[in-house]
Amino acid sequence: MSARKSSAAKAARRDELRREALRQQQAAEVAEQRRRRLIGIGMAVAAIVLTTVLATVWLTRDKPADLTAATTPPHANADDSGIVVNPGTSKVGVPVVALYVDYQCPNCKELESNIGANLLSLADKGDITLEYRTMTFMDTNLRNSASTRAAVGAACADWAGVYAKYHDAVFARQAAEEVQGSEGYSDALLRDEIPEQLGVGGAKLTSYQQCYDQRTSEAFVQTTDDAAGAAGVTGTPTVHVDGKSLEWLDQSTHAFLPWASGGQSDATVLAAITAAG
Repeated sequence: MSARKSSAAKAARRDELRREALRQQQAAEVAEQRRRRLIGIGMAVAAIVLTTVLATVWLTRDKPADLTAATTPPHANADDSGIVVNPGTSKVGVPVVALYVDYQCPNCKELESNIGANLLSLADKGDITLEYRTMTFMDTNLRNSASTRAAVGAACADWAGVYAKYHDAVFARQAAEEVQGSEGYSDALLRDEIPEQLGVGGAKLTSYQQCYDQRTSEAFVQTTDDAAGAAGVTGTPTVHVDGKSLEWLDQSTHAFLPWASGGQSDATVLAAITAAG
């Protein structure tokens, strides 16, 4: 091979190497651009996901439980015969006090006025486990539906976190006289006025009203009434301590017994409860 041909071959080889290097550089640049584009897309997707999560947390931070998803109040007792007023606060081995009431029962209101605050205080201190067990027989007696509707509202109030306060507020608004065919408690009172009075507002009030309107807790209310009958309860108020009946009325005079007559100390009421256990 002549020197001229050798020089031309070397030049061609150098050109080929430069072209190959250029191709590799261009391929590397394309690959880098693609990598950056994929990273950008990934970051954008991550940002969208994060924004969605944060938005969901923000929108649901105060949202109460869906009351249509369950029919049993959150603090119902084990056999659905009532609702526990002080869940999680009872000391070990304390008596279970079951108070059977009908929201249209005048004697229930009087007993509630006499010792209701004592029972709540003892429950708050963990000295008793307190359960309210509603009955609805007064609907038949008075030819209305107020006992059932009040019990439905009280059970719905358990989801809203104001069960005991709602219970008290219903009795405070009981009619002064029993009148057959009367409305008893109005829907406006049970649905709107009492929960608003107790400070239930916003999404919680909407959910409470949905529960009341759809009678979400009505099957539970019927279960508690049936359970009361099965337990031998034939009237209200009835007080059971660990399943045993506790007398609150002097049968000869029809006067409240001293411990249940009002103005008593928590210790006096607890002594009567303990004696019955």
